[in-house]
Amino acid sequence: MKKVLSLYTREMIRPIIYKCVNKCAIALVIVLLWDRYISRGALSAVRDGGFAAGLVFFALAFVSYLRLDGVKIARPPKEPRKLRRPGSRDMIDFVDEHIVTFDELDDEQQLACVLASNLFSGLVFLIPALIAAAAAGMGG
Repeated sequence: MKKVLSLYTREMIRPIIYKCVNKCAIALVIVLLWDRYISRGALSAVRDGGFAAGLVFFALAFVSYLRLDGVKIARPPKEPRKLRRPGSRDMIDFVDEHIVTFDELDDEQQLACVLASNLFSGLVFLIPALIAAAAAGMGG
């Protein structure tokens, strides 16, 4: 197994944060929709929904770790990216500093970013779930 920590560089922080925020926002919407429409009141969204989301993210992190180790998962080929309209520009176009995006990283660095974002997202949901479970267990 390669040393996973040696793959991380300073330029990977931004893609990791972007992926983590996107994953957490989507998972939060799913947990809140589950709590609103499916839950019957006996289950807490923070405790049970956060625990389930945390477990899903840790399972995804394990799959990312296996992919980083060399296990291949059959996937359909990637579609070519569509080009942006000529008149559209991001704020990045006007900044002197070059910011590395996720697509500019090599394959191992992309897998390491996905692994880190899954681990951080899992922690974001699992820690509050454990705190809520401990508070419910104490009678609070």
